Amino acid sequence: MSTATTPAAEYAAEDVGFNGSPYDISSPTDSVIGADFQGLTAEEQERQREEWKAELKKTEEEILTLKQVLTAKERHAAGLKRRLGITAWREFSEDMTQGLKNLQDSATYKRTAENLQFAKDIAKEKTSGIVSGIASSGYFQSMSSAFGAARTKMTSSMSQQTFDEALNEHNGAAPSATTEPAAKSPQ
Repeated sequence: MSTATTPAAEYAAEDVGFNGSPYDISSPTDSVIGADFQGLTAEEQERQREEWKAELKKTEEEILTLKQVLTAKERHAAGLKRRLGITAWREFSEDMTQGLKNLQDSATYKRTAENLQFAKDIAKEKTSGIVSGIASSGYFQSMSSAFGAARTKMTSSMSQQTFDEALNEHNGAAPSATTEPAAKSPQ
């Protein structure tokens, strides 16, 4: 009581998922195959499979040939770079330089730089107000005067005086022109 149906249709009729087969007709692959083979006889289906297998083999051979050509071209390019003195480091440096230039030319970078400059200007205005406030304070003025006086005294003091002479002068001894340097003690 067999009717003329395709093997896939017979299999689908026998196995509609009741025995847990991995070849469930509802999978995307099986539905594509079912659509491709719909209305074909068993011989036509087999011929279609053979055509696809031949086409697949030819495509895989072309892919392999292209990979071999690409590998040969890459080797040739590497040889040319070596002859030109182009190293991996140099390529990396040039790529980084170009990337940095592209970044600096971007609108985002320019906008960020403008915002940073604006923030810097605001900070400068705020700190200049604080600094001028400190400079005008009485304590700062008195300290500034004291440092100024000390500086003046130091610059007007006798710069030819030795340390020993300055120490003697400080201790109350009169400076003498005949004071000989202290004899060096052996260490």
